[in-house]
Amino acid sequence: MKFFFTLIIVLLSNLTFGQATSETDTLPSGELMLKQEILINASIEKVWNAYTTTEGWKAWVTPIVEIDFKINGTIKSHYDSTATIGDKGTIVNHVLNYIPYKLITMQAELNENFPEFMIGEEKNLYSIVEFEKLGENQTKLTIYGIGYKNEQQWIDLLKFFIQGNEMSLNKLKNYLE
Repeated sequence: MKFFFTLIIVLLSNLTFGQATSETDTLPSGELMLKQEILINASIEKVWNAYTTTEGWKAWVTPIVEIDFKINGTIKSHYDSTATIGDKGTIVNHVLNYIPYKLITMQAELNENFPEFMIGEEKNLYSIVEFEKLGENQTKLTIYGIGYKNEQQWIDLLKFFIQGNEMSLNKLKNYLE
């Protein structure tokens, strides 16, 4: 059985959907980690602002967003352009902590759009966003999704996140370049 899960992880590790890259790994705890990264030809300040401000998110994520970027703040968004924040389907990410131009730790608040098997597991799921200045006008953005269980339903969910997150990272790159 372990071989089967390892094979699935190897297959997932090689999936890419554009300029962003993705790989999965198994943590010592047995949980899965999704690592996604992209090189952006823009200053770290521009990448940071695109990721941490309402104006930035509106340019590359969704026009429906409300950001209170601070420790214990939130990023609330909705992909339905006719919706408002607070409507059914609003996505809430809690900003747990951050180091300016370096790192953000977030935790999603699961809503009715997430699969049933995830409910109650949000306390174990984190997104860590790392910003690395490679030059005056080049930044590497790395996102770590941690806390996924090494079970088939979670592995299937990772396929969805890989594709969606890569699409978003590529949109960020296109916006900034």
